[in-house]
Amino acid sequence: MHNTARRPFSALLVVTAIGIPLAAFSQAKYPSRPITLVLPAGAGTGVDIIGRLGAQKLSEVLGQPVVMENVVGASGVIGVQKVTRAKPDGYTLLLAFNQTITMNPHVVANLPYDPQRELLPISQFAAAPFVWMVNAQVPVKTFPELVAYAKSQPGKLAMGVTGFASAAYLGSQLLAYQTGAEVLPVNYAGNFSADLMSNVVQLSMSPAAQVPALVASGKVRALAQTGERRADGMKDIPTVSETVPGYVIDAWYGVWAPAGTPKDVIATLTEAWRSVASKPEIRERLAALSAVAVGSTAQELDELIRKETKMWGDVVKARKITPAQ
Repeated sequence: MHNTARRPFSALLVVTAIGIPLAAFSQAKYPSRPITLVLPAGAGTGVDIIGRLGAQKLSEVLGQPVVMENVVGASGVIGVQKVTRAKPDGYTLLLAFNQTITMNPHVVANLPYDPQRELLPISQFAAAPFVWMVNAQVPVKTFPELVAYAKSQPGKLAMGVTGFASAAYLGSQLLAYQTGAEVLPVNYAGNFSADLMSNVVQLSMSPAAQVPALVASGKVRALAQTGERRADGMKDIPTVSETVPGYVIDAWYGVWAPAGTPKDVIATLTEAWRSVASKPEIRERLAALSAVAVGSTAQELDELIRKETKMWGDVVKARKITPAQ
């Protein structure tokens, strides 16, 4: 009787002893292993450059390696889809340009993901304006003159764009929607700066980082930047919104996790990315790229996504743009 009574108690001790380390392991503090940051663009692109800049500091803040993975193809679609299908545990993240989140749903046919349902926002990391530029042979020297010229001679000015789902193409459509200024988009598979300088195409809406070299050539004029306010380093270039109120387009970069990622993990990641964005060395390096650090909350990024998605939806509908296959 004595030995029989002791057996259950001994078994309980064994189970408890085994259970303690198992419970401790399952509740390990996040992150406890390397994080993969998916970049849905190739090496040398804005997404790649800014993503790698952020990832290096994120690793320091979280105390874990951050492994970058470039997933190229289909205007960023393949990379985004990889993240939407990943395990929602905080160890696979997406750093993407806003085109993939707020523009693609309207201009890419059969998009295999719904960004607002299948991704959770973490933080807007950085933003940079585009700059409207014109070949120096075109007889306009200000943005108001450009609008007037394109209205009086619709389609005469050819504008280089890298795809009909690109921010530049949609930027031209937004301008037409708001002002009636019509340009002729010409699609390029890659960089068309040489054609802009030689007047094969007369216009571009290019990332701010490309502006100094083009303007220095003397063959191109910068007319206006697309941000909400004049960016540091480009104070002499007016904004489009000074001529066309409400015309604001930023190339911004945000971070997302797969839907279903625990709230405490999202909170940890949001604070980590905000910490990265606040570091002086990050701000300096982004400024050298004509970009600014943002470091938003998850809610602020969500509100930005919804607002911008609606704006592009209105433009696409009004301009009767057909989604690209």
